[in-house]
Amino acid sequence: MTRQLDDVDRTILRAMTADGRQTVRALARAVGLSEPSVRERLQRLERDGVITGYHAALDPASVDAATAAFVALRFEPGEAAKAVVNERLARETCVLEVYEVAGEDCYWLKVRASGTDALADTLDRIRAIPPVRGTSTTIVLRTVFERPLGPDTGPA
Repeated sequence: MTRQLDDVDRTILRAMTADGRQTVRALARAVGLSEPSVRERLQRLERDGVITGYHAALDPASVDAATAAFVALRFEPGEAAKAVVNERLARETCVLEVYEVAGEDCYWLKVRASGTDALADTLDRIRAIPPVRGTSTTIVLRTVFERPLGPDTGPA
């Protein structure tokens, strides 16, 4: 559901994106509303699908996932092929994100692994998915920055 965010919603989301562990009391102080009002807004933002979850941001090297790569994936056209690929990719814990794209490739994947050997094993399993016709992999040398999605993401 798409809903219009007002300034108070954006302020709450900005504060939550900066520190997701803030208490409702701290959020209420930040936006100048009562705690019940802020709690109600948070529940509405969750119910409307604006807030989709709460997560800890982890250091990839600390959780044995220091090697990042982007994989362009091509496979046979059709909904049946897509369903097979989706189901198999969902099983691969190294695959963090899957984007359906326009152009020569069908999907772009963001993958994290402990090293190049683990990445190679993951790529072997992906290439073995029946409708897959090919992959192209780019290994990330260094992450310059990653920006979390926030209420102000997008053009200024």
